[in-house]
Amino acid sequence: MQAIVLRTTENLSPTEWLSMRKQGIGGSDAAAVCGLSRWKSPIQVWLEKTGQTNPEHAGEAAYWGQVMEPILRKEFSIRTGLEVNPLKSMLQHRRFPFMLANLDGIVTDLTQGQGVFEAKTAGLFASKEWDDKLPDEYAIQVQHYLAVTGLPFAYVAVLIGGNHFKWLYIERDPGAIDLIIQLEARFWRLVETRTPPPIDSSKASSELLNRLYPHGQNQQIHLPLEALDLIEVYESAKGR
Repeated sequence: MQAIVLRTTENLSPTEWLSMRKQGIGGSDAAAVCGLSRWKSPIQVWLEKTGQTNPEHAGEAAYWGQVMEPILRKEFSIRTGLEVNPLKSMLQHRRFPFMLANLDGIVTDLTQGQGVFEAKTAGLFASKEWDDKLPDEYAIQVQHYLAVTGLPFAYVAVLIGGNHFKWLYIERDPGAIDLIIQLEARFWRLVETRTPPPIDSSKASSELLNRLYPHGQNQQIHLPLEALDLIEVYESAKGR
């Protein structure tokens, strides 16, 4: 593995963890920084990294994800026969020190060597997102981790709806990694200069999406005027 071990993550206080995360862009930040997260915007990450706001509380889903992590790691090993070891360290890219990674584990394949292991949980209603690919946010997170570590592949294990366990094998994508590094480097310059990020519609973000999903529909959809009314109703309902 090519990454630098920045420090151990065992027994860190919440304050220490927060301070360490401010030193760079982690895997859970990557999709938002690339402008491709459903849950977080680049400006939210920028405010956190510049110390102007604290990260939102992770909530129940993230809590149970942490609780289930060792169980999913063990179950993956039982079903695949592959060895997975937890990695309780914050890693740093050797060339781009703003790129950080906190992995769920390292998987060892006798034919391929070491790879990244990630454990996820998902609700039943999100099951279709896991049919044959990773959801966008996790696809970018995994390539970010492969960039930091220099490892050639990853396994992502997921427990869906509490009773459906599956895993996906993900290969390193050099083209996607180059674009992720480009977007993250641009974002980190904004952090260092305390310049708020613009609304993101960059060519690099579009290229990254096309790289991750080459068979997606590359066309614009023109909505009827009635859609504006529906959007207003939707936004109003969200605010209640």
